Amino acid sequence: MADMIGISRQAYGEIERGNTEPNPERIAQIADKLGVSPTDIEAFGNTVSNFFDQCNNPNASVNTGANGSNTINYTYDSKELQHQIEKLQIELKLCQSEKEKAEIEAKYWREKHGEA
Repeated sequence: MADMIGISRQAYGEIERGNTEPNPERIAQIADKLGVSPTDIEAFGNTVSNFFDQCNNPNASVNTGANGSNTINYTYDSKELQHQIEKLQIELKLCQSEKEKAEIEAKYWREKHGEA
């Protein structure tokens, strides 16, 4: 991904680890390469941040309702946290595979129909 958006792998790693907040232009570049909208990237980031906030404060209440009506208490141990991270990594790989598949199909159709 770092190579695709034109930054160093170290800089991209800092973004992934949450040590650096990407600017809107960088978010747009990442979203474009993943085939999603910048809003999707930000929403995913917020979900992950909320998850880790909950892990750091295992007794935190989390508002899950649109109108603030549902509250759930979450507690996570290190095994559960690792499981959730692995699940997110698998989902990300699946999304990347689907994107690559779509790019290959698009290239095939462009070539078949004589488009550049």
